[in-house]
Amino acid sequence: MNFTIEKAGQNALNAILKVMEPFNMHHVPSVEMGPLDLNCFFIAKIDGTIVGAAGYRILSNTQAKTTLLGVLPECSGMGIGKALQQARMREVYQAGAKKLTTNADRIDTILWYKKHFGYQQVGQLEKLCSFGLEEVNHWTTLETDLDEYFDSLESRDTERTRYIDENDAFPLRPYPPLIINVCLTGMIPTRALTPHVPISADEIIEDAINVYDAGARVVHLHARDKDGAPTPDPAIYEKIISTLRQERPGLICGVTTSGRNWSDFESRSAVLHLQGIAKPDMASLTLGSLNFLTNPSTNSIEMIERLAMAMKEQGIKPELEVFDLGMINLAKYLERNGLITGKKYFNLLLGNLNTTPAKIGDLAAMVDALPKHSTWAGAGLGQFQLPMNTAAIVAGGHVRVGIEDSIFYDYAKQHNASNVQLVKRVVRLANELQRPIATAYEARSMMGIHSVDQNTFYSEASEEHICI
Repeated sequence: MNFTIEKAGQNALNAILKVMEPFNMHHVPSVEMGPLDLNCFFIAKIDGTIVGAAGYRILSNTQAKTTLLGVLPECSGMGIGKALQQARMREVYQAGAKKLTTNADRIDTILWYKKHFGYQQVGQLEKLCSFGLEEVNHWTTLETDLDEYFDSLESRDTERTRYIDENDAFPLRPYPPLIINVCLTGMIPTRALTPHVPISADEIIEDAINVYDAGARVVHLHARDKDGAPTPDPAIYEKIISTLRQERPGLICGVTTSGRNWSDFESRSAVLHLQGIAKPDMASLTLGSLNFLTNPSTNSIEMIERLAMAMKEQGIKPELEVFDLGMINLAKYLERNGLITGKKYFNLLLGNLNTTPAKIGDLAAMVDALPKHSTWAGAGLGQFQLPMNTAAIVAGGHVRVGIEDSIFYDYAKQHNASNVQLVKRVVRLANELQRPIATAYEARSMMGIHSVDQNTFYSEASEEHICI
């Protein structure tokens, strides 16, 4: 529920005293509390009903005193009391007061004033009647320096936000917008295995446009020849990327340099030399050799270094693919030797038969091992796709999804998935978990990827280019 803070009207007295009644602070006027000046009161409302109130008195040109502050117990924990206190502090400060005094008898209230508003204990007053806690016979007198409080307010808020961002768990620490990366085709899926795999350049283009419109911001591209077989032919990539640049300029286009089907450097790096609007934003860099069920992917350290250097020379962001912790060690080796720099993007791929299992603890270990300034996406192979995607969303990472990693929508492998279906499912999960989907601008900014001309980002929100 949302609340509002406003100045009290002259007809608010009974409602204010009703708020104070649960705290035995409603005996007004009395020897403890004189008549209330409603011109010096703030009230909090929810749906038009007064649920909180706080007042003050100006004692002199430089001194003010709080009178009452209370929030109905059923509305506690919503930040209403803090908002009321800040409102009256600001008003007395604007009136010229330098010191603000408050009396309290509850230990938790005393600590609250000290914790949030810079109060210090300056004395005690004997109670004159049963007002407040009956078992406590004195008031603790607190005082805060308003100059000091307001002078440091912005820096305290900034420091608190910084601390939360660096130390606290999501969602106390705000979630970043979610980047969805779609591996559309891969090397293995065929039309015989699934009718939904895009094979031709035109099919890949159409699928990429559709997943972008569904919420994806990155596509991981594998080209196929006229027979549907994987190919490193740059001409096919050129057609795909140049068309996507025209149709969806914000879409981040990544290409494969995989060694599963060809092992020579020239074939694997050919796509890195495309220029102009066909130049890839990213290129995959698998950080070690591994066995798949069908065949091995061979990636010697020398090959990895050569590909990384070629990407650096061409200004292409490596899409760092990790299947186990040792591959993260190699990423750090590449970084300390200057072969990768700046913001880094990792795909963490779990669930392959011969590499890291798709367990939450294994994903957590990988994330903890990443170097600074890293953005990561969680991917699960086969039946592990949905669990790992979900875990990544909850953990504050991003998502890699697509037919390359799993051709099925369900665990029982009864229903083939389309890439658009898989993206829409991730978007639904993100919405339920209250994570916004990244815009193209946000995705490029988080990943450290500029647009083709290096000076312009595309904003799909306004459908025009925003120069920065």
